[in-house]
Amino acid sequence: MPRLNFFILTLFLWLSSNGAFAYFPSPALFGSSGLTRIPDATVVPYKNWNLAMNYGTTSTSTGGASAFMYSASLGAFYNFELGLVGSIDQTTQELKDGVYINLKYSPSLGDGTDPLLLAIGIENLASKTQTALYMVATKPLKQGPFLSFGFMADFVSSKFRPMGMAGIDFPIGSISILSDLFLGESVFQVNGGVRFRILPTFVIEGRAINILSDESPSSLRAKDSRQVLFGINWINPF
Repeated sequence: MPRLNFFILTLFLWLSSNGAFAYFPSPALFGSSGLTRIPDATVVPYKNWNLAMNYGTTSTSTGGASAFMYSASLGAFYNFELGLVGSIDQTTQELKDGVYINLKYSPSLGDGTDPLLLAIGIENLASKTQTALYMVATKPLKQGPFLSFGFMADFVSSKFRPMGMAGIDFPIGSISILSDLFLGESVFQVNGGVRFRILPTFVIEGRAINILSDESPSSLRAKDSRQVLFGINWINPF
């Protein structure tokens, strides 16, 4: 037991050391580069790609169920990210036959060490119920955190539903503490997560989606069900 405690302490100190390496963007829940749930304005660099998987539990109308999602994103062109995302069906608990498409374009808005990034994109394209459009900006702050903010719009019962979104990525060496939210006229959802960058190209992540679901006013609805997920992100696996 003392050896195990020493190993855990040593690993934590190494991950949180100030001499952390540079890293690639990591995907949000639905595959686009981003924070825990919301996309940010970063994209996978040209000619690079990633593979991500998340597994955990989700709350449904009949109780808890297993949740599994997988995604892959490619830097198809300069400043352009193309991705695919799939999951298991919550009713049958089997993999869905098809996948949805993610598109994101992030034009360069200036030079310098901390430029403001802007992106427009679509997530879950080809889905009848989950397709969403968004525009987001990401600003690296001098103190270290990355602040992202923008808006997203989806279609619920064939009605257009806009909402604001914002989040922060707070890096501490090779560890990042993440928090983001959706906020609209009838939408409120808070998400949180943590990323452990074991290698420049390999990330372990924990996500808590819709963590305040039981505390929101009855007039507000969450965009996603309550979920707890653990996953990996692998850059250029082969």
